[in-house]
Amino acid sequence: MGNMKSYIFLDESGKPEVFSHKGINLVQTGTASKYLVVAAVRTTDHLALQQAVTECRLKILKNEKLSDSFSPAYSLNAFHAQTDYPAVRKLFLDWIRNCRLELKISLIVAEKLKAYARLQRDPARLYATVAGQLLKRFLHTADNIEVIFSRRDASLRARERLNLVVDTLRIAYLKNHKMEPKTAVRYYHNPHYTHGGLQIADYVAYAVFQVFERGNQEWYEIIKGRIGYIQDIFNKKSYPRGNPL
Repeated sequence: MGNMKSYIFLDESGKPEVFSHKGINLVQTGTASKYLVVAAVRTTDHLALQQAVTECRLKILKNEKLSDSFSPAYSLNAFHAQTDYPAVRKLFLDWIRNCRLELKISLIVAEKLKAYARLQRDPARLYATVAGQLLKRFLHTADNIEVIFSRRDASLRARERLNLVVDTLRIAYLKNHKMEPKTAVRYYHNPHYTHGGLQIADYVAYAVFQVFERGNQEWYEIIKGRIGYIQDIFNKKSYPRGNPL
């Protein structure tokens, strides 16, 4: 691998919760999403990616057709798919589609009510398990890998638990494939706006989430050519680039 270093940015759309603290099924009552979608964006040059996204953001902020819509605080949270203006959302997804940087994008989709009962009762473990299932096949592909989760709001204990679940799945995957765990993997947890890679993962997750949760393909159609594959884990379905949604 020649001392190769890789960076993987993760963000999700939908929430991992199924039950309330009182035991009410939030999915069945329509107060929680049916699906959890986690996106991974991989790159070997996180600085070039950050610079490119920053330049894209500045270009959009200077767009005369949109400038009257932007508040003084807008630039801080630019590129947050759920709350962005539809016009900004389209421009950023267009940029992702046309970006010339080498990006590898994969997603995992979890229909929450088909998860194991113990996962439904433990949203943090559900998220960690789904993220780990997505990550496990990538965490041996370079000498050094940094995984950056958009989960900064979680407690330290929750972040450490997430790291442990993912690493346990990584080691199990390597043993199952008779590979030595030679890669140095480090896990970080940052707010989504701290890196363009997280913002791309946020947007990609949102676009795919809209397909599964609402049957809306509008945003996915823009970027489907950039997505390597989508795994619908509990329904045992996959959608590689040659067989998109």
